[in-house]
Amino acid sequence: MSERTKKILFIVGFIILVILLGYLLYYLLLRPSITPTPPTNVNGGFPGGLPGANVNVNRPVGENVNGGLAPSANLPTNEVSPVARGGVTQAKTLVSTPTVGATMSSDGKDLFYYSKADGKFYKVDANGAITSLTDKIFHNVDKVYWSPQKDKAVLEYPDGSNISYNFATSKQVTLPKQWQDFSFSPTNDRLAFENMTIDEESRYLSVSSDDGSNYRRLETLGDYGGDVTVDWSPNQQVIATYVKPLDFDRQYLYFVGLNKEDYNATIIEGRDYRSQWSPDGERLLYSVYSINTNLNPTLWVVDAKGENIGRDRTPLQVQTWADKCTFADALNIYCAVPSYLEKGSGLVPDYAANVPDDFYKINVTTGAKTLLAIPNVGYNATQLSLSADGQYLYFVDKNTAQINQLKLK
Repeated sequence: MSERTKKILFIVGFIILVILLGYLLYYLLLRPSITPTPPTNVNGGFPGGLPGANVNVNRPVGENVNGGLAPSANLPTNEVSPVARGGVTQAKTLVSTPTVGATMSSDGKDLFYYSKADGKFYKVDANGAITSLTDKIFHNVDKVYWSPQKDKAVLEYPDGSNISYNFATSKQVTLPKQWQDFSFSPTNDRLAFENMTIDEESRYLSVSSDDGSNYRRLETLGDYGGDVTVDWSPNQQVIATYVKPLDFDRQYLYFVGLNKEDYNATIIEGRDYRSQWSPDGERLLYSVYSINTNLNPTLWVVDAKGENIGRDRTPLQVQTWADKCTFADALNIYCAVPSYLEKGSGLVPDYAANVPDDFYKINVTTGAKTLLAIPNVGYNATQLSLSADGQYLYFVDKNTAQINQLKLK
C-alpha cells in the first residue's frame, strides 16, 4: 500500500471518528428528553450464574425533574440560625482532621470514625468531645465496613488487604486479599462479599463468619462483579442486588437471596445505581441518572420485601445521589441536595464537587419535601447520620473528609 493511500485512509478514518464522537456527545448531552417507554412484565436471567427472577413493574413513571424544591436564593439569608428551621443554619465542625468510615453508634448517641491523621478509631459526641475506641493503630486504612452493632469492622487497605477487627475483644483476623465489598449480616456475625479471584470462573458472591471461617459460595460472578452491590437487607431476605442492561437508559434490578430464592425484579430508569435499605427492609431508596433527567442523579423508592419486591417504584422528584441520604425512620429520609446541578452531573459527578448542598427531609411514601437547612458554609455532604433522639444530623464533607453537625431541634 502506497504512502498516499495510507494518508487518505487515515484522513477518512479520522473524519469518521470525529463524526461518531460528535454524535455520541449529542446523544448523551444535547439530545432533547424523550418519554420513557412504559415498562412491561418480563422474565430474565443473570449472566455469570446469578439467579433468574420474575420482573414486577406496577407503576408507570413520568419524567423526573427537580420536584419543585424551594430555591435557596428565595429564602432569607440575613440571619444564621443555630437550629435548622428551613433557612441559613450554622453548621458545626466536630472533627477537623480527615476521617474514614464515619457512622452512628448502635445506641445513636455518638459518631464512630477512623482518623487518617493518626490511624486510630474514635468516637465523638454531640458536644464535640472525642474519645478513642481502641489504642491500636491501623496505618493507612482506605475503607471501613461496620457491623450493625458497631463492635466489629472489616478494614480494607489501598492494596486490597483486609482485616476483621473486634473492638470488644481486640481480636484481629486477616481476610483473603481477593475478598471485597463487604456487608455484615443483621445478626452481626456473618459477612457477605465478592470473592474476586484472578480466574473469572472462580469468582463468587460468598458468605462467611465475621472472622472469615465457614466460607460458602452463593452465586458465580464471572466478570459481572462491578454490577453487583453487596448490601445485606435489615430483614435478612436479600444479601445483594444486581443490575443488567435492558436498553440505553433502563436496567433490570435483581434481588439476590441467601438461599437462591427466586425473587421478583424490577426495572430502573437509568444508570449509576446507588442504594440504601430502609431500617425495616421494606423499601429500597436508590438513585440513577438518564437522558430524561439531563443525565443528573434522581432519587427513587421501590418496595423490596418478599412478594412486594419491585412494586410501587416511584420517583421522588429530587436530584441527588442516594449515598447523600439517610433514613430517619421507615418512612422519612434526610438528604443533602445540591443547590444546582450542571447537566451531566450523574455521568460526571465531579461537576458537583464544589456545589453547596441544602438539606431536606423527604417522605418516601407521599413525596412531601421540607427544606431543613442551608448551611452557612458550603459543603459537599456525604455519610449522613441521624442521632437516635433526632436532635442532630451529622455529615462528612466530601472535599475535606471532616465531620460536621447540624442541630435539628
